[in-house]
Amino acid sequence: MKPLAFFALLAWAPFATAGIFSPNEPCPFEMAPDGTAKPLPLTVFKLFLNDRVAALQPNSPDVQPGTADAPTFKGLAKVRVSRDFEPDRAGMLGLSADRLRLGQFRGVVELLKPTLQDRSLNYAWLAHLSLAHAALGDWDLAIKRNADAVLDGEPPAELAGTKPEQLKWMLKIDKAYTRTWLLAAQRDADPRSRPADPDVLALFPKASPDAIAVVQQLVLWAPLDTNLLWLLGSLYLTSGQVTEAFDILEQCRERKMTWSKFRVQHASAEALFRALPKDAPEAALPAEVSDDSAPPPRGWDAIFAEVNPLAFGIASGAFAALVAAIVWLQVRKWRRAARVARV
Repeated sequence: MKPLAFFALLAWAPFATAGIFSPNEPCPFEMAPDGTAKPLPLTVFKLFLNDRVAALQPNSPDVQPGTADAPTFKGLAKVRVSRDFEPDRAGMLGLSADRLRLGQFRGVVELLKPTLQDRSLNYAWLAHLSLAHAALGDWDLAIKRNADAVLDGEPPAELAGTKPEQLKWMLKIDKAYTRTWLLAAQRDADPRSRPADPDVLALFPKASPDAIAVVQQLVLWAPLDTNLLWLLGSLYLTSGQVTEAFDILEQCRERKMTWSKFRVQHASAEALFRALPKDAPEAALPAEVSDDSAPPPRGWDAIFAEVNPLAFGIASGAFAALVAAIVWLQVRKWRRAARVARV
């Protein structure tokens, strides 16, 4: 699969996650009897992710390559958004979701802001408003709309294309994690602060039986959020799914992720991946892979961790030669001065 082209997408504010509830996007997760979700196979997850990333790219195609009339995920959303009609209350949910997917965040605010005057607030509309404000960098409004949704919003009783147990799971995720992630993304976006430490992701329940499925859903809601993608790779790694971890961490590297802890995680995944026999069964992998034995470099170690050994050797040699030349010239100067003094 070709690498995702993220670089043209980073001109707007860092993405934060919030639920997207759309009748045009059936929930892809299969539910277990206990109410947890089964994770998507990595190949399927990446197809969904690629679609959502491409929808945010201005130059991505509206139809499938090699076809004349098979629209892409982006093409379908554009068709629905371009319809000349006044949406009813039910239609506003799908329209606002499509605008979010296409990056039309101000259009979402214009569409849904009047609904704040309603006597009964709609949870899904507030979630969409929160995500739009976050994408625009209006963090205070994003956090306020999220609080309004959790405290006063009326959750949708049903959602076309999504089963009741799936909708219940989606609402649970949104209520549990969106505020935490908005606060972390706000800190990450503040130019006066350092990038958000991935340790903030410890707030997410890695021990949850469906943790991978939960984070997959969060990534699909916020497909440009590299912090979430890093968390997904970390979860794969700690659960012993080394091939999947390596794939996701490679995508993080393509997004120019440079945290020291990420480098340790990526090195751990790469070392295990290289050591695997070609026919190694998944069950043969260790159940737990911890990075505790290889903590992120600190102090001078952190500095030298960034240095290429060959480049460092060449630079050191050149510097030593320069110092030697300066000393030699100084000695010659002293000798000449001494000879002149004797004469």
